[in-house]
Amino acid sequence: MTAPAAEREDTAAVAAGSACLAYVHSNEVAHSWHLSVVGALGYDMAHAQRLIRGGFLAMRYATGGIVEARNAATARFLDGDAEWLWWTDTDMGFAEDTLDRLIAAADPVERPIVGALCFGQQEYAPDGMGGYRTRARPTLYRWAEVGDGRQGFTAWLDYPRDELVEVAATGSACLVIHRNVLMTVAERYGPTWYSRMTNPTTGQLLSEDLSFCAKAVQCGYPIHVDTRVKTSHLKQLWLGEEHADD
Repeated sequence: MTAPAAEREDTAAVAAGSACLAYVHSNEVAHSWHLSVVGALGYDMAHAQRLIRGGFLAMRYATGGIVEARNAATARFLDGDAEWLWWTDTDMGFAEDTLDRLIAAADPVERPIVGALCFGQQEYAPDGMGGYRTRARPTLYRWAEVGDGRQGFTAWLDYPRDELVEVAATGSACLVIHRNVLMTVAERYGPTWYSRMTNPTTGQLLSEDLSFCAKAVQCGYPIHVDTRVKTSHLKQLWLGEEHADD
């Protein structure tokens, strides 16, 4: 087993407490994300100056290239000296102090991966008019039986509210990762942090962010989500009469 974070001695040159804002993007970003980043930069300048010291990474991707973009951004992050990698997706919204709150909940040894409370959109049934009925699903996952001896990641629907909780996996929409995690994963798997893995019990490919979580856990690193740190996620949906009274 590779030495855990507490025993590593190769991070002496790291700028303690600094963070690098990283995102992968196409040709457009959401206004909510842009406004959130502007607010985060202003807050950071007036407080811990994590981003001022750690910088940012923007990695453009083409169709189907998110995995390669995330891997490339991670490699460039490790070439720098920031202590924390802060992933944000460009369709997210978040408060200006989100980075400080995530790092306050994190710890380089005990809690080296901490995500905010994020939601994805699940299309669960056709609406009979060419669209789909949708619902929000938290991106907190547990590893559980899914039937017929198979196992997989399942959304934790009744997650604890306003707590710091350990999970089996989470997404990378708003997530801080200590650099020691990324170094250890690279030593074990190569520079393939986000390359997709196969669930051996189902034969299905995991998403790139769940694949990263699986690798991190295999390397001995726990994953947490702070459900006190809220976000928004821009998605489209098909509005109908059933939404009128919501």
